[in-house]
Formats: sequence, structure tokens, C-alpha cells
Amino acid sequence: MRWVIPLIGAVLAVTSSDGSAKSASSGPPLPPPSGAVVRVSTEAGLQEAVRRLRSGTTILIARGTYRLTSTLPIGNGVEGVALRGETGNRDDVVLLGPGMTNADYGGAPHGIWMGNGASNVLIANLTVTGFYFHPVIVNAGTTAPHFYNVRLADGGQQLMKVNPDADGKGVDRGIVEYSVIEFTTRSRDHYTNGVDVLGGAGWIVRHNLFRNIQAPRGQLAGPTIMMIRGARDSLVEGNTFVNCQREIAFGLGQFNGNDHHGGIIRNNFIYRDASVAGDAAINVIDSPGTQVLHNTIVTSGTYPNAIEYRFPGATGVLIANNLTDAAITSRDGGVADLRGNYTNATPAFFVNPAAGDLHLRATATAALNKGVVTAGADTDWDGDRRPGGPPDIGADELQESR
Repeated sequence: MRWVIPLIGAVLAVTSSDGSAKSASSGPPLPPPSGAVVRVSTEAGLQEAVRRLRSGTTILIARGTYRLTSTLPIGNGVEGVALRGETGNRDDVVLLGPGMTNADYGGAPHGIWMGNGASNVLIANLTVTGFYFHPVIVNAGTTAPHFYNVRLADGGQQLMKVNPDADGKGVDRGIVEYSVIEFTTRSRDHYTNGVDVLGGAGWIVRHNLFRNIQAPRGQLAGPTIMMIRGARDSLVEGNTFVNCQREIAFGLGQFNGNDHHGGIIRNNFIYRDASVAGDAAINVIDSPGTQVLHNTIVTSGTYPNAIEYRFPGATGVLIANNLTDAAITSRDGGVADLRGNYTNATPAFFVNPAAGDLHLRATATAALNKGVVTAGADTDWDGDRRPGGPPDIGADELQESR
């Protein structure tokens, strides 16, 4: 099976070693860096390289664990810079903090800090873990940050926090792909998210694995992917979520001018074990014009609804061809066009639900060729093309080879 992904004008294909596409595989290798290249192999050398960073420069980090003595700041108007692990394996380069529960964090409250006019910054092929606040924080003034094949783990608050300015203007055109964003077990408290974007436009979050975004027992974590406070035109596709409490939210409450606007949520695999108390897997809240297409959701009885659309501002919403084990429901006056959804899925429909593998079995006849033809989701989770006739319901289009 092949995974075909458009990326900056190109079409790339990746196949994993077992023949199946996987969320958060390493992805196609990045091209060699162009421009100036600075190689570092010590924490002191890394800090100095970041301090001296100039536009057009790539910092290549040698294999190793780098216990940060201070947050790495990327700003001062730099453009077209990169911070990359040299081997291409995100597990080979670890930027390590003092610990997500260690309030004595010294100069390293965060892992990577971005702001002050930085644009087109690439962070790739590395792990950032163990910080009291955020492994990555992106502040207003940044444009088009790109996170590729990274692992963000065990931060005390949001694992990736993207802030607006005082007027609500957010960071636009970010990309997060081929990455793992997770807690080893669960978060420090309820105040956490995986990717949290306030006021930003045109973000793309695709082909990532999100795991264990959940609060301590008795608490409810924030949505794993949360686009709010005037965010718009977000694309969330081809991700896998395993044991998170709330997976995707376009909007969180009523907001002046809509909490979110437009955007597409498509081809995501969402699995939640029965022991993980949660909320709706997909929320469209005060977000007009949003499309929710071909997602597969197994919440195992942890909440009555798999998808909710909420408040009068949620108008012009299209929810089509989603395969779920719970209801799709309006709340507080939300309005949506519902087409081709199936809400009575069971674990037997899928190859290995507990591992997040929600590919269809050939016996899942209630989903096979039962969808409606809908523009906007021509390929499935793997990148396989859907037929011109009725598609399968959910994120996977069953292939003859299975």
C-alpha cells in the first residue's frame, strides 16, 4: 500500500517496511541542507550556534542527548533556517529538559522558543522532551514554521503552543507532519494539548501519531489538536490518535467573529480504549463552513457522541462518510449537512483497533461501498484513491490485497 502526500508542490510516496503506510513514519528523507551548515555535537556548541544563527543557516545536530541549560531561542527576524538532527532518526537526537514536574527549571522552561519575526523555520529529525512548560512554543511574529519527523513528549502544559499577539493576530501557515506527539503515560494536569493554535490561519497537521494526551484520572485534558480564537482554514488529515481524551477541536466556545472558520478534518484514525474517559472525538464549535470527511472513530463507550457540532455559529458544516461507534450530534443550535455516515461500527470492523490500526476488514460490509461521493477527500488515510462510485465509509478504502 502506498501513501501519497503533496508537499510544497511535489508528490511524494512512502511505504513502510511492512508494506502498510503508518502515521508518524519517518516520511520521505529531507533534501540535504542548502546554504550555510553548522555542525554541533555538544550542548554548549548547540547553544552557541543558535545564539549566532543567521538567515539561510542549518544547524545539524549530531547523535546524542543534549540536556539543555537554557531554552533555544529562534528569532531576531531570521528566515529560512533549520534545526535538524543529523541522522534523520528523531530518536537519535534528544533535547532534554529538567522534567515536566520539576519547577526548578532554571533557564530552560521550554525546549525551543520561536518568535520575533522568524519565518520559514524548519525543526526536523529530533526529540524535544521533559520541559516544565512547552517542548515547543511559537509566538506571534513567526510565519510558516515547519515541524517534520519530530517527537514532542512530556511537557507540563501544551506540547506545542502557538500564541497570538495582543490583538489576536496569530501565527499563520504552520505545518506539523510525520511526527509523534505524546505523553509517556499522561499529563501533569488538565491544562494540556498536543498542538494548540490560537488565531492562526492555514495550519496543516498531517500524518502524525498522537498518543496518551490525557490528564490524571478524574480530570479532562484539552483537545489534542485545538484550533481556536479566530483560527481559520485549518487542515487536519491522515493522523492517528491512540488513547487521547479529546482528539480534534475546531473552536472551543463562542467567540466574537467565530472561534474557528472553515477548514477540513479528514481521513483520521481515532481509537480510545474503554478505560480512557473522554469527550467527543471531533468537535466543530462555532466554526462555520467546516468539513468533516471520512474519519474513523472508535471511542469504546467513553462518551455518547463521536462528533459534535455546536452553537449557532456552526453553520454550513458538512459531515460526510464518517465511520464511528457513537452518535453524530448537534448541540446548542449547530447546523450541519449529514451524508453517508455510519455510527454503529464495532471493533470487528478493523484490523487492530487497540494499536490504532483502523484499516477495514473485508467483513466490514456495512461500511464497504456505502458512502456518498463527496468532493474534498479523493484519497484515503494511505493515499489510495477512492473510486468514482460510492466509496467505503471511514478513513480507509479497502484494497483488494487485504
